[in-house]
Amino acid sequence: MLTIQEAFRSLYGAWRLAFMDKNALNFFDTSVAGFWRSFAAAGLIAPFYGMLMLMRYGFGEISAPLPRYLAVVAIAYVISWLAFPVAMDPASQKMNRGGKFVAFIVAYNWAAVLQSALYLPFAMLSVSGLISADAAGFFGLVILTVLFAYSWIIARTVLEVTAAQATGVVILDFALSFLINVYSEGMF
Repeated sequence: MLTIQEAFRSLYGAWRLAFMDKNALNFFDTSVAGFWRSFAAAGLIAPFYGMLMLMRYGFGEISAPLPRYLAVVAIAYVISWLAFPVAMDPASQKMNRGGKFVAFIVAYNWAAVLQSALYLPFAMLSVSGLISADAAGFFGLVILTVLFAYSWIIARTVLEVTAAQATGVVILDFALSFLINVYSEGMF
């Protein structure tokens, strides 16, 4: 069972990874049990992601019936948390980094909390119309660049791969997220 101490320690490790601190891995439980507990990060993010999705619905961005919308969003959320680790398992083997797979996913999952803390407030402001479309486009691009860079740093630091391989990991992550999003959005 995840403890508050482990969650805070892991979030601190995720913060340290942003600075390419290899010692940041010492703050994560990189055991198999820690791997499974790291998915609790999805539960920490879920209420805020749910608020964003309800805001989208409330502001009329979605015309589907609410129960269908919520079901699709919930399923897509779960799939998004599972697809990348499933894809990264064989990818890490191909890069001869299979032994670092568990540590990478642990760090990646906890880093998602920090990424969401940056992205979700911006997305909520954008959906609500409190920032202009031009500003939303500009800041969205800046935030996306920061998130890509952070994911790249995690891949490079934890997997200890080349810059090109880390870029490939980020592209894989983005491609899976994009496909899941496009497919789920097509269901409304």
